[in-house]
Amino acid sequence: MICIYLCYLCKAAWCFCLVGVDAGFVTAIAPAEEAVLVTTPDITALRDADRVAGLLECDGIKDIKIIVNRVQPDLVKGEDMMSALDVQEMLGLPLLGVVPEDTEVIRSTNRGVPLVLNDPPTPAGLALEQATWRLVERDAMTAVMVEEQERPKKKGGFFSFFSS
Repeated sequence: MICIYLCYLCKAAWCFCLVGVDAGFVTAIAPAEEAVLVTTPDITALRDADRVAGLLECDGIKDIKIIVNRVQPDLVKGEDMMSALDVQEMLGLPLLGVVPEDTEVIRSTNRGVPLVLNDPPTPAGLALEQATWRLVERDAMTAVMVEEQERPKKKGGFFSFFSS
């Protein structure tokens, strides 16, 4: 599943649209000057994300950032899931944030309570809050999950991921 949040700054007000790749896509991106592409680190979602990024660029939207959602550090460590850095490298887009898999997301959604208001804060809520601040402050992604910093760089290209 892939979603894209489009942001348009108009008289100090942000407008957000949630869209998929369908007939309304062109209409939804028409006023956008920048985009935040939210994807999961699985191959099918990354193919869609790459396609959407290409469509956005063709429409003149050059400021595109990514948020990698539902990352499971244990699977990344075991090389059973692509890391956020792998996703960034594959898509060639700046990384805005990494949101870990969090069961509290389902609870929060079912209760109708925003995840970022949970006390104590959840890992996913904190990650979303940090990504929001990076977007608002126009700050580059400088911190990634600790698990990814410890992971040694693999040799080989993208397809070496499938040979394990």
